[in-house]
Amino acid sequence: MEHHIIKKVVVLLEIILLAGFVGLIVIGQKNIGYMGVIQMVAGLAGILGLLFIYNRQHK
Repeated sequence: MEHHIIKKVVVLLEIILLAGFVGLIVIGQKNIGYMGVIQMVAGLAGILGLLFIYNRQHK
């Protein structure tokens, strides 16, 4: 029973992180200059990290 609750909390945390990373990309796109590029790269790296974790779990 507790395992299902933990799994749901992890999924919720991943969704929140994904939304944050997409937000970084959107905000970075509006900022012109190096800071915008750094924000977009950080968002992209975060999304790729989430995909890596997902794919590792679902081989």
